[in-house]
Amino acid sequence: MTTIEIRPRNGDQTIDWADFAGADKLSQLIWDGFSEADGAWHYMNFTADMSIWESTQDASTITMIYKNDHLTQLLVTPGIAYIYLLPLIQKFQLTTTP
Repeated sequence: MTTIEIRPRNGDQTIDWADFAGADKLSQLIWDGFSEADGAWHYMNFTADMSIWESTQDASTITMIYKNDHLTQLLVTPGIAYIYLLPLIQKFQLTTTP
């Protein structure tokens, strides 16, 4: 499955997550929509700095990598996970790189 990296940008240039003022808000908005209770998502946490949410419908994933509780990398695979993130990608004017 193809992995898409989502990056912040300043104008036409991509920037590091550490330089993106909206990183913490974006991270919180992503988390706010997840729950294992409804059966739509499965949470995996293999290391303290990585969180993966997998759609139970199509196995697409959203992977968030953190350093000192701050987002440093955001990855998604095509499918429901990408559809979930698309409004946030647009809202925060992020860019995607396959």
